[in-house]
Amino acid sequence: MKLQDIVAPYEALIVDLWGVIHDGTALYPGVAETLAYLHEQGKPVVFLSNAPRVADKARVVLDKLGINRAHYLDVITSGQVAHDILAEDHEWLGTRYYYLGPSKDEDILSTLPAYTRAKGVDDADFVLNTGYEYDFQPHEEVLPTLHKLLAANLPLLCVNPDHEVVKIDGTQMLCAGTLADEYAELGGQVEYIGKPFEDVYERAFNLLGTDKVLAVGDNPLTDLIGATESDIDSLLITGGILAIRGEEPDLDMIGATYALPRFGLVE
Repeated sequence: MKLQDIVAPYEALIVDLWGVIHDGTALYPGVAETLAYLHEQGKPVVFLSNAPRVADKARVVLDKLGINRAHYLDVITSGQVAHDILAEDHEWLGTRYYYLGPSKDEDILSTLPAYTRAKGVDDADFVLNTGYEYDFQPHEEVLPTLHKLLAANLPLLCVNPDHEVVKIDGTQMLCAGTLADEYAELGGQVEYIGKPFEDVYERAFNLLGTDKVLAVGDNPLTDLIGATESDIDSLLITGGILAIRGEEPDLDMIGATYALPRFGLVE
């Protein structure tokens, strides 16, 4: 079945970024043409990403990769949703946070003067977790920090529920979701913002103004579960994380409505 046929009955699309549109540094083949086609067909696209940073940063990445801003309606990132939720509720977790993540995302709350980055564990109300401390950090290296945070009884806010992402060349990088799940297994309190949880989908539906939506993603644990729990159909892109892992998905088991190897048009 062609992508053109799959999208025909839907009024709008919610599309993942990493694994469908790009791998962090390069576009997947054909996606720019696909987005242009959807724009011509009057089918608005909202990008929904578990990127642990404000949406403007994601837009800049798309600009650099050559994606026309006229060809999508907006970008929603888990980082932006976390930023907005914390801006509205200063009492949820407290206002002093211990930052656990790479330096590139440490500015996520920089525009919120009510929040202060704690100097140490003992000075914090909660943990803001955007990922590992640096790209490709070994998991074992961060375990002492998790135990220290647990001893301080700090709740952990995970703003990227993905366990991992992969690049087109097969390189794997662990994400905040892996740390958050480990923290929960150790007995820590964990709060998640991002796919597959409904708060990010509600924002997408509000932007699109319709529930006749197709969700497109490559990760069954986030994209497909999120679509299922939001009662919308889904298109699984098998050429993303599953292809890199060498997995053959059982579509009935994982709940995908459709599957294609890539987010591209077929002549």
